[in-house]
Amino acid sequence: MKSAVAELVKHGLLRSGYYRRALGRSTFPGAVVLCYHGIRDDRMAPQAMAFQYLHMPVSIFESHCRLIRQCCDPISLDDWRAAVAGRTTLPKRPVLITFDDGYRSVLRQAAPILASHKLPATVFVCTGPMKTGGLLWFDDVAARDGQDAVEDWKSRDYAAWSAACANTPAVGHDDPRALMSASELATLARMPGIEIGGHTVNHPILARATADEQRQEIAANLRSIREWTGKPVRTFAYPNGRPGLDYDADTKAILRDAGIDTAFTTREEFARPDESPLEGSRFVMLDTLSGGELAHRMAYSWPR
Repeated sequence: MKSAVAELVKHGLLRSGYYRRALGRSTFPGAVVLCYHGIRDDRMAPQAMAFQYLHMPVSIFESHCRLIRQCCDPISLDDWRAAVAGRTTLPKRPVLITFDDGYRSVLRQAAPILASHKLPATVFVCTGPMKTGGLLWFDDVAARDGQDAVEDWKSRDYAAWSAACANTPAVGHDDPRALMSASELATLARMPGIEIGGHTVNHPILARATADEQRQEIAANLRSIREWTGKPVRTFAYPNGRPGLDYDADTKAILRDAGIDTAFTTREEFARPDESPLEGSRFVMLDTLSGGELAHRMAYSWPR
């Protein structure tokens, strides 16, 4: 009950312009890098699919984009690179939008909203299921064995995980868990303000793999993106992304050797130019985080 009341209050404060005024007086201690995954229809029933909390309802995503355009300073990844290199300074309230995995809904539903608000974004993609038309491994395992089984497989070594989980069945074109095809990714990459980054071939926990296995996952992923989009790949997001747990020193060395200049974790803090460029911070966005709640967090909760 308390959370419902708080949500109503924040919604009212957003509509009244309170958060706009509060943010107008704010200077962020770094960039707010937002990590989205999929976008879904508002009418989808609760618990209709596993990991539904990673798929933001269209209306909530649109409210986020409106807030960012009206109250913050949207930046591109190139703007962030320039700040990290010391060539420029960040604006007062910088926000960078990112997506992980490569769900088709990013092209179909998120991209038109981004374009309507003139917002740049970076999309990190897994190329294995894009080639085969299959599910991401965790979506497949969760549908078959439940979400708890996914956490168990994340703790297994790469060889065992790959043999049991990496090859997934084809999924319907309109399934909300479907990834983009190669041609759809190329279409997305041609849209103004969109940069495509790597996210491995099959989304393994890289720290569970040998250096050679990691190199194969990363190199093949980057090669496919270059072939499909005709553009260089300079950025990467670690699957799962927890520093010290999901990737290691070998991973970062492989990314440097591959020409990656910027990589992101899921450490939930403001990203700062003095962070390691291969360990940028991001805030993970879940499906219940309304526009009012995002405004409150940017104005008050996160700076604290």
